[in-house]
Amino acid sequence: MNFLKGLVATNLYKSSQGRIARRSTFIGFTLVFLLGAFSLYRGQTFGSASNIIAIIVAILGTWISFRTINYPTFADFLVSVEAEMAKVSWPSKKELYANTKVVLLFMFLFTVLIFICDVIFNWLFHILHLV
Repeated sequence: MNFLKGLVATNLYKSSQGRIARRSTFIGFTLVFLLGAFSLYRGQTFGSASNIIAIIVAILGTWISFRTINYPTFADFLVSVEAEMAKVSWPSKKELYANTKVVLLFMFLFTVLIFICDVIFNWLFHILHLV
């Protein structure tokens, strides 16, 4: 009952905290509902049943997204996520490029290693007539 009461409320919970995380989550949730509504849309006349359902899904989905980010438990979670993200030390552009080069190099080397192992095992199985 408390959840349903919170679903129809219009107040904002801790509106000044966790703005970036909450807005990003709202945009993500709303996009999911809008893409679902778009998939229901058939391009027919305005009064067709599928178009009316698509409009209802878009409106209700937007409202549910809005209420979800203002639900106290979830809003507190998003506020704490944004606070933790502020503590992260992000690499500089130079460090990012260097780390990316290292990762790509090791991916290439492991790919070559797996290819060599595959060729060796394939050759070995053919010699032993197991394939």
